Amino acid sequence: MDYEEQIEVPTNYIAAVIRYKVHLIVAVVLLSLISIVVVTAIPAVYRSESIVLVETQQIPTDLVRSTVTSLAAEQIQIIKQRVMTRERLMEIADKFPSLKEASGTVLVSKLVEDLREDIAVELITGSKTSRNRTATTIAFKVSFDALSPTVAQAVANDLVTLFLDENAKARTERATETTDFLQSEANKLQQQLNNTEQAIADYKLQNKDGLPEHLNLYMTMLERAQTTQVELQRQIESERNQRSLYELQGGSAKGVGTLSRLAELEADYERLSTIYHATHPDLISLKSEISQLSNVSRKNDSGIRSGNSLLSGKIAGSNAKILSMRKQMAKNGEQITELEGKIIKIPQVERGLLALNRDYRTVRDQYEQIVGNTMQARMAESLEQGRKAERFSILEPPLLPDQPYKPDRKKFLGAGLVMSLGLPLAIVLLIAFLDKSVRGASAVEVITNQAPLVVISYIETADEKRKKKKKFIVLMGLIVALFVLGVLAFHTIVMPLDFLIYKLMSKFGLS
Repeated sequence: MDYEEQIEVPTNYIAAVIRYKVHLIVAVVLLSLISIVVVTAIPAVYRSESIVLVETQQIPTDLVRSTVTSLAAEQIQIIKQRVMTRERLMEIADKFPSLKEASGTVLVSKLVEDLREDIAVELITGSKTSRNRTATTIAFKVSFDALSPTVAQAVANDLVTLFLDENAKARTERATETTDFLQSEANKLQQQLNNTEQAIADYKLQNKDGLPEHLNLYMTMLERAQTTQVELQRQIESERNQRSLYELQGGSAKGVGTLSRLAELEADYERLSTIYHATHPDLISLKSEISQLSNVSRKNDSGIRSGNSLLSGKIAGSNAKILSMRKQMAKNGEQITELEGKIIKIPQVERGLLALNRDYRTVRDQYEQIVGNTMQARMAESLEQGRKAERFSILEPPLLPDQPYKPDRKKFLGAGLVMSLGLPLAIVLLIAFLDKSVRGASAVEVITNQAPLVVISYIETADEKRKKKKKFIVLMGLIVALFVLGVLAFHTIVMPLDFLIYKLMSKFGLS
């Protein structure tokens, strides 16, 4: 037994193929028939697609700039999500009941999922440029897969219409929202500008005497008042001298001396009053001495009047003029003090006014800028409404498909035929590899190292011949069926037979 187990029986694959030729042929024919039937039975799916061109803005961007700044690829993806919502897809499914039948489900979620899988959006990009690191989207394809070519075309046409309408609607809405936002901000800034203007007006009204634009006027008035003050002082001195002359003409030396002293004191008082306040000790002392000398002067005046009534009248007139000019000087001094106070107040008022004006200019600049942007946004809105901005246009409308998009029956049929031949052949070869029985004279010679003396061939009986004939008939029937199915598959998958015959006739010049 050990010796027999160590004997290696040669494997004859060709003999195995010949031995199982009938089984092999039957298996190949049956598997081929099954492949043809399966490939033919797979439902055809038709695809209808449309090419939509992304057109650039027709008006130069230097003149009118669009407020929609998103890239075409981003805009397409956004529109795709809006189009493929449950509501939109259910509207399409209700419009085409065959889609629900093809889905074979009553679940809305499953139907929507199937429709989303049947819709395809493919971007078409141009070549990259030095300005753009990423390729620019110049067009995109919208396609739909269905079991019916007419349904595929109709749904694809509806999808393209939805894309075009949704793009125009989205761009117009975005431009309108931009315009409304800018207009709202402009109204807010206008209200703020009005409030600032009112604040400036109220501030000027409250500080009307200290406005910076009055500084030159106040300086001129102050200079005129100071000149008037000097002129009045000169006139008083002149009138005093005239009065002293009258007193010399009609009075004694004592009266003259008294009047001279009184004139000096009054001159000193007038001079110091322009420097010190009325409560200053020097001014109080001078005023007391002037009062005493005035009483003495009045007594002398009474004597003079009794002696010379004409000179007394002149002296009285001079005193009246001096008194009037003193009142005018006092009033003019008050005006000078008032003007000086206003001039001192101007820098503080100017500081507050500068702060208000600075706020006003800031708000005004912002308002002017936002108004300009609003006008540009309105032009951009008109650009979108007039379809002059970036837009989608149909470059190629959805066509009625004349060939199924999938499945690829040629590839499936080729793979099925290869598997139909390869699988039975592999099984036969595997059986031959595992079969360790001794078959044929060559195997005996290899095992015994001696050629057999006589080789008797296999003798078929009558019953075996009848069985062999039946197998042959069955095999021929399978081959004929395979041929017929092959012709039908060629007619269905590859090309119609009449078209093939016409091409052959045209090639050989028989048409």
